[in-house]
Formats: sequence, C-alpha cells, structure tokens
Amino acid sequence: MTVALRQPTGFFPFPYRFRMSLRAHLLLAFGAVVLLTTLLAGGYQFRQLRRLLTQTDDARLRSRAGMLLLRTEAGPGAPTIPLPDQPGEQLRVLYRAPGYAPRELFRSAHWPAAGTTDWRVVRARKAANLLPADAVEVWLAHPAAPLRRQLRQVWQGLAWAAGGSLVLAALLAGAVSRLALRPLRRITAQARRIQSAPGLVQLPEPTTGDEVQELARTLNQMLRRLHEGGQLQDNFLAAAAHELRTPLATLRTGLSVAQARPDVSEPLARELRGHLEELRRLSSLVDDFLLVSRLQAQALPLHLAPVALDELLLLAADRLLPRFREAGRPLHLLIDEDTPTYTVSADADKLLTVVLNLLENALRHAPAGAAVHATLAPAAGAYQLTIRNPIARPLPDLDQLTAPYYRAEVLSDGAGLGLWLSGRIAELHGATLRFEQQNLEFTVVLALPAGPTAPLAE
Repeated sequence: MTVALRQPTGFFPFPYRFRMSLRAHLLLAFGAVVLLTTLLAGGYQFRQLRRLLTQTDDARLRSRAGMLLLRTEAGPGAPTIPLPDQPGEQLRVLYRAPGYAPRELFRSAHWPAAGTTDWRVVRARKAANLLPADAVEVWLAHPAAPLRRQLRQVWQGLAWAAGGSLVLAALLAGAVSRLALRPLRRITAQARRIQSAPGLVQLPEPTTGDEVQELARTLNQMLRRLHEGGQLQDNFLAAAAHELRTPLATLRTGLSVAQARPDVSEPLARELRGHLEELRRLSSLVDDFLLVSRLQAQALPLHLAPVALDELLLLAADRLLPRFREAGRPLHLLIDEDTPTYTVSADADKLLTVVLNLLENALRHAPAGAAVHATLAPAAGAYQLTIRNPIARPLPDLDQLTAPYYRAEVLSDGAGLGLWLSGRIAELHGATLRFEQQNLEFTVVLALPAGPTAPLAE
C-alpha cells in the first residue's frame, strides 16, 4: 500500500522559497500580531502625548504672555513694557487703533521670522486704558527645541517599550509553541520508534479534543490498516514459500537424476543444466521469502554454537566457486593465518546464508572479468570479513542497500532481499554490517564479536 501525503503550502497562500516549520509559523504569526498591536498602540499613545505636551507648552507660554500683558502700559506718553525674564523668550508688542496700521512698540532682537517652525509663538491682547477701542497685543515666543526634545524622549521610550514587547512576545510565543506542539513532538518521537519497533505500535492520542487528537487518531487507524496489510503479505509469503519448497525440491531431484543418465545427449544435458540453474535461483528466492516472513514475525530463533568463521568462508566459497568460474570472475580469499582461531558463537546455517548473500552480491554486480576479494582478519575484539569488488558506476544511496526489495540496478537478478536479510541476521548475532564505496570499488564489512554472542530476538 502506498500512501502519498500532499505537502502543505505553509502559512502564506502563495509559494515561497524558504520552508518554515510549524513552530516558526507560530512565532511569525504571534510576532506579527504583537508588532502590529504595539505599533498601533504606540502610535496612538504618541499622538495623545504629543497633543498633551503641546497643549501644556502652549498653556504655559500663554500664561507667561498674559502676565507680561498685565504689566504692559501704552498711553499718550512713553509705554511701559516689561522684558521677559525666562531664557530664550522673545517679545513683540503691538498697538492697534481702528483705522490705523498696527504700531510696533517693541521687538526683541532675535524675534523669529515669519513662517519658521523652530519657535512656539502665542498672542495675548487687551484694551488700552484710555481708549477702549484700541488694543495692546503681546506676542511671546520661545524655542521649540525643548518640546521636540521631550517628544523625542517619549518616542524613544515607546520604541524601547515596543522592542521589549517584541522580546517578551518572542519568549511567550516560544513557550506557547512548545506547549502547543508538545503532543506533536510526542507523536513524532513515537513515530521514529515505530520505524524500528516490531509489531503494531500506536501513537499517543492526546486528550486535547482538537485537531492534534484527530490527527493522532487518524494516523493510528492508518497504522492499523498498514499492519494488517503487512500481516496478510507476510502470511502469504510464508504460506507460498512453504508450499513451494517441496515441489521445487522434487523437480530439482528429478532433473538431477535425468541429467545423470548415460544416454542423455549433450544438447539435452545443456538444457537440463539451464533448468537446474533456474530452479536453483527459484529455490533461493523461496528460501529468502521464508526468511523474510520469519524475520517479520520474529519467529527466527538462533541456535548458537561455536562456529569456525574461516571454515565457514571456505565452505561458502566452495559452493559459489563454479558460478564465479562460469561468470569469468576470479574469487580471491585472504585469511590471516597468524590468528590461532576464528571461532565465534553463532548459528552456522544463518551465518552461512549471510556470507553466501554477500559473495553472491559481489558476483552479481562486479563487471565481467573483475576479481572479487574476500579478506578475513581480526580487528579490535572482533573478526572482520571484508568483501571488495569493482562496480560499473557509483551507487546513489548506500543507506538504501539494507532496505527490503531495494535493487541498486533495476535490471539485475534477485528480488532485492539478500542484503536486507544479511543485515537483519547480522543484528540478531550482535554483528555490524556496513557498506563503503570509493573510486568505483564497493566494500562490504561484516564484523562479528569474538566473544560469546546471545541472540537479540527469538
């Protein structure tokens, strides 16, 4: 069963180049909301404070102008004009009479020019003492720099407050996202464990009553369906492999007997040898399927006993030597004779299957005429079997070699189970199996512990 999940487009409705995690989306959304709210609230507060400070400054300046106006006297004689006593203040006094142009009684030396924005200017007016129709005007100005300095300080304070709000929002968003994504992290951790866990393992379903709980429930239903489908496949493989072994053995025996008859002609003998080779391949495939079903069901016990690894390698080479010769690929064995013993605790039949699979893999993928080298030597508390063979082209992904039904070359023989079976059997023996490639040379290294080994699964 193949399940294809459509990848989400993300927080934005349009495609974007950089992919972001769900936590990053939450941080971005929370930060955007806080930033927009802070800007709107800060802008409103700044406008209110600017209006208040401006009104306060104008009221203070008008109060000063009113005090100066009360002390100003303009009559037939010389006018009495008080001078401003505050730093930076500038004064201008006008006398207005109906039907006449305004007469300027006094102007400070640094009175600001018309239209300037660097000064704050107010006006106070009263009627003349002797002529009520006439009026005396006092114009008072002081620099706008102090007010602007206050407004700048207010703006800086709001900016620092906005920055602090963003930092606090980021911390809160991180805490909230961790809390909100905790069920998803538990589901993810359990999903990683499921990859290597045998049997059916369910994902934790949080009791949150939201979409996360619904997601976990849906994934568990999918896992159950996949497990049921896998069980049906394993049962079919086991039944088919078990039922095919007997007729295949009968066919091989009959063909071997027919081939041994003295009256068999050479063309017929050649044809019988071809049939026997195809039956051998089919029997090997059936045995692989049976091993797969037992491994999947954890029904592959190990019968541990002392096994001479060097003799096991010689036995495997002796079985495959005719096929190496027929393919025109030399097989070179190198066993370190300085090592007194290569005895390990293992299941001889299953370990022989591993060595045969590794040698057959080298035979299958080595170019025509290329030699295969198998070396057995001790290495750091273990015995290490290394098989090297040239390859025609680099392999794309070495990690996929131990995946079931994976074939590096689609047109090659086999079902893609040999290396997967070898890896699983090696794990049961506590051994390691690793792959390397360099300069178009493929290397398989099987390291078996030198001491007693207990099976990892029964």
